[in-house]
Amino acid sequence: MGELKNLREQQESIVARAKEVNRKIYLAGLGAYSKVEGTSGELFDKYAEAGATELGEAAAGKPKALLAGRGLLKAAGELVESAPEKRKELYQRFLETGRKERGEKAEATSEYLLAGIGAVLTAREESQKLFNDLVSAGEQRA
Repeated sequence: MGELKNLREQQESIVARAKEVNRKIYLAGLGAYSKVEGTSGELFDKYAEAGATELGEAAAGKPKALLAGRGLLKAAGELVESAPEKRKELYQRFLETGRKERGEKAEATSEYLLAGIGAVLTAREESQKLFNDLVSAGEQRA
């Protein structure tokens, strides 16, 4: 009889855990929707303003969507230009994280392996932060 009780308790625990995970996923989705809803208008206005600046006097009378498209293209171009520097910074960040994780063993570890370890750890940490932020935003919205 005790074995059946333990099995039932495990089942109830699994169901409770599944409900909690489901609730967090729902809240994260709600939080993502809230963040998008809040920032999409701001981004549109920012890109429209950048497009108007780019076109100067020729922007007068142009639709806001056209100006926003022009601003988005400018921002994308700037991102492409800064990509090599950002890639280098990110690689160094991964390398440092890998070194910290390996500790004394880092000296005998390949640089690429250290960067790989750092990338995995960084991705795990950043994704957990993002998920927690989205759950928090969802809780505020709910």
